[in-house]
Parts: sequence; structure tokens; C-alpha cells
Amino acid sequence: MSGDAVATAVPPLPSAARLLSLTGLRFVAAFAVFASHAYLAIWFDGVWEENTPAMVALITARSGVGFFFLLSGFVLAWSARPGDKAASFWRRRAAKIYPVHAVTWFAALVMINWTGGQVAARQAVPNLLLVQSWSPTFDVYDSVNGVSWSLSCEAFFYLAFPLLIHLVRRIPARLLWVCAGAAALSVIAVPLIATVAFSSEPKFFAFPVTLHQYWFVYVFPLTRLLEFVLGILLARAVLEGTRVTVRFRHALPALALGYPLALQVPFLYAISAVLVIPMALLVLAGAGADIRGSASLVRTRPMVWLGDVSFAFYMVHMLVLTHTYRLIDEAHTASGAVRAASAVLIFGLSLLAAWAVSVLVERPATRRWGAGRPPARPRTGAPFEEKPVGP
Repeated sequence: MSGDAVATAVPPLPSAARLLSLTGLRFVAAFAVFASHAYLAIWFDGVWEENTPAMVALITARSGVGFFFLLSGFVLAWSARPGDKAASFWRRRAAKIYPVHAVTWFAALVMINWTGGQVAARQAVPNLLLVQSWSPTFDVYDSVNGVSWSLSCEAFFYLAFPLLIHLVRRIPARLLWVCAGAAALSVIAVPLIATVAFSSEPKFFAFPVTLHQYWFVYVFPLTRLLEFVLGILLARAVLEGTRVTVRFRHALPALALGYPLALQVPFLYAISAVLVIPMALLVLAGAGADIRGSASLVRTRPMVWLGDVSFAFYMVHMLVLTHTYRLIDEAHTASGAVRAASAVLIFGLSLLAAWAVSVLVERPATRRWGAGRPPARPRTGAPFEEKPVGP
């Protein structure tokens, strides 16, 4: 990912423009995660061996989360306020994510209890405090509202962001693309480290890896921080005097080649290593479209609206999917038509629930606790707006 390949030098950009294409892409990633989970919950027969659709679904869900991490770093670095205090940043981030997390955590406990399940304190408490991803124990990091493991990673990223953005701003502009390439290579190297550092037995479910290998590559906040840092570096490289020449016509073929490759490589590399560069190109393509003001499907008004509710959608979709489909087809004997109709219904219900959570919880909490003294308006560019990013 050298600078010559992706950008040309120009005067520095203001960090003021709202990145509407990236907002729309947030929902594309959230929908990819939903579609993957829907396939695994509704159609999957429990057999992984030689099951290409199931592996595609698994890889799609995991790459969608990786995209969120990379995008989060990019958007936060893009919208970072000069002179902003760490405490102010943390307050805004907490106001953005924690009320939604607390509401969905409580809803998950109610639903689990309603269906006859139980949650131990060793699961519920770490989940509520967003520290569950630090535990290499499946029924801890995947507990309560399972998707919140990624929010545990994001909470750590937010905690580290004031220091990270300070360090990245000290990197000479000419070296930012080199550092971005090094960060991408570090993501690619993580599976190798996991293979060497952890025993290869016993296997985790039917996967060809152990629980600790899987956790280290996919769940561990320190290793996932590399994608977040890559996003920060990409944003600063663009802001410090480069115009992005990557287009969607470059990023989409890279993704199209990456997914078949992910099915052929060892499982740990398929989780994020194979697709980290295509995902980075997708972020750069979306940002470039917004910088140029180019038309794109993902920056249309409906897509931007969907992007604005994508965090709530991500947080509620597993609850709606799991508990709604149990009412429709608990024995998993329904016809293909019924299953397809169920998926459409569950998507609609998830979107409705996401809208309600966004309107009733996320936005009021952000207004109440996330507001602060606005920064000085830049002399050029669109009005400043710090857009939250999910998960």
C-alpha cells in the first residue's frame, strides 16, 4: 500500500467534510453481518466440512466486523478536534455506545430468561462492563448479546485513541503510507503469530484451529487494534496532503478476488488477513468519492439514513433473529420459501427495532451527554460534524 499506488500529493485537506459514502458503507457492512448470521441461524445444518455457503457466511460476518474496526479508526481520526481533551472524547464515545449497549444487554437477559436460559454473573458482569473480549473463554466473550464482543474491542480502541492520534500526528507526512502498509502487514502476520504461540489442539468446535488461536486472531482487543490503527493512519495520510485515487472500481474487484481466496487459505488467515487490504481500499474509495463530491449509491439519502441507524441495527439484529425465528420454526423443518420469508420479516423487524433504539436511546443520550463545546469552524469545506461509527 505505497503512497504512489493510492494517492497523489496536494495541499492538506480540511477535516470538515462529512463522509456520507462511509456512512452508507457502514450499513452495507452491518447488513453483511446480518445476512451471514441469518444464513447460519436459519439455513445452516450444523455441518462445516465442505460447506462452502456456511464458510462464506462465516467469513463475511468476520470481514464485516473488520471493516467496522478499520472504518472506526478512519472516521475518528478524520473528525478529531484540534485541542480536544481526552475526557471530552471519552464522554462523547461513552454517550454514543453505552446506553445502547446497556439497553440491549438488559433486553438480552430478559429474552434469555424468557426462553428458559440462564446467564451466570461471570458472563453478565464482564459483558455489561465491556471487558468480555479480554477473556479467551467462549461463553464469556460470546455471552448475553453476543455481538457486543466487538463493542468491547471498540471501548478499548476509544480508550487508546487520544494517545494513538497524538502519536500518529507526530509521524512525518512522507512516512504515513509506509506506516499504513506496515500496519496492514501486521494484521496479515497475526495468524502466523497465533499458530506459533498457541497449541494446535484441541480444536474449537469443528474449526481447524483451537479456541485460543481463534480468540487471539478474531476477538482479542490488542490484535484487532491493528485494524483500528490502520484506519487512523489512512485518514491522517489523506488529511496531510494527499488526494485519494482509489475508486470503487478498484476496491470492489479486490474484494471479489479476496473472498474466493479466503476460502482457500488456512482458516485463521481467512478471518481478516486476506481481506484487510481490500477493506482498506474500500474505505479509501468511499472517502475519495466524498472528497471529490462524486455520485455513489452508498451516499444517497436512503443509504445515509440506514448508515445512521446501523449501530443500533448491529446491536439488535441477533436478538431479533434468534428469538423471532425460534417462534416461527423452532424445529428447523420449514420449507425454503418459509425460511426466506422469515429472513425478510426478521430484517424488517430488526430495522424497525434499530430505528426505535436510535430515536429513543442513542440520539437522546448523545444529545444529553455527548454534547460539548463545538470547535472553531474551518474556513473551507462543509460544516464540521463528528459522525459516530459502529459497532
